Amino acid sequence: MTLYSMSWLAIVASAAAVFLGGMTKGALGIGMPLLAIPVMALFMTVPQALTVLAIPILVTNLWQALQGGNLKAMVQRFWPLAITLAVGIGVGAQALVLFDQKVLYLVMGLVVLIQPMMRFLKPAFQFSQRAQKFLGPAFAGASGVIGGMTGFFGPLLVVYLATLGLQKDHFTAAVSMMFVVGGLSLSLFLVQLGFMKGPELTVSMATLLPALTGIYAGQLIRSRINQKQFEKGLAFFLLLLGISLLIKAF
Repeated sequence: MTLYSMSWLAIVASAAAVFLGGMTKGALGIGMPLLAIPVMALFMTVPQALTVLAIPILVTNLWQALQGGNLKAMVQRFWPLAITLAVGIGVGAQALVLFDQKVLYLVMGLVVLIQPMMRFLKPAFQFSQRAQKFLGPAFAGASGVIGGMTGFFGPLLVVYLATLGLQKDHFTAAVSMMFVVGGLSLSLFLVQLGFMKGPELTVSMATLLPALTGIYAGQLIRSRINQKQFEKGLAFFLLLLGISLLIKAF
C-alpha cells in the first residue's frame, strides 16, 4: 500500500478520520483508534487501517505519557498490566491473519459500543484491592488480544481503570502508559507479520500530520466548550459507528 495506490476518497477519508481521532484525543485524552480505525476500515482492510495508524498511535500516546509528572508512579503500580497487555497484543496480532474480515468488523463493532454503553449505563462500583490483582491482568490480556486484532486495546482498559477511582492526572498517566506499551507492541508485531514495510511506513508517517493537528484542535476545543456536551456527542457518534460496523459484518 502506497499513497499513490490509494484512491483520493480513501486518502481524504483517512486523513479526516485521523484528524477527528486526534481531536478527540486532544479533548478527552483517549479515542483516536476508536474513531479513526472504524472509518478507515470502510475504505481499506482492517490490517491496512491498523498499519496506517500504528505510528500516530505510538507518537501521540508517548507525547501524552510524558506530560504531568505521574508516569513513574503509574509504571510502578501497573507494570504487570502493561506486560500482560503486550503479550495479549502478540496473540491477537497472530490471529489477525487468521480471521475473516467480517469477523474483525463484528469484533470492532462490539468493542466500539463499549464506551457509549458504559456512559449510558453509568456503573458505580469499584474492584477491591484483592480482586484487582487478578482482574487487572485479565482485563489487560483481553484488551491486548482484541487490540492485536482490531487496534482497539483501549476500551476494556479504560473501563477497568475507571473503576479504580484514580485521581484525574493519575488516570491520564496510567492510560497513556498503557497506550504507549500497546502502540509499540502493535507496531512491532505488524512489522514482524509483514504488514508494515517501506511504503506502509511512509503512509503511516504521513498520517502524523492530521493526527497532531487534530490533537492541537482538540486541546483548543477542550478549553472552550462544555466537556459533558462533547462527551455526550462522542458517545452518540460511537454508538452509530458501532452499529454501522455490526451491519457491515453481516
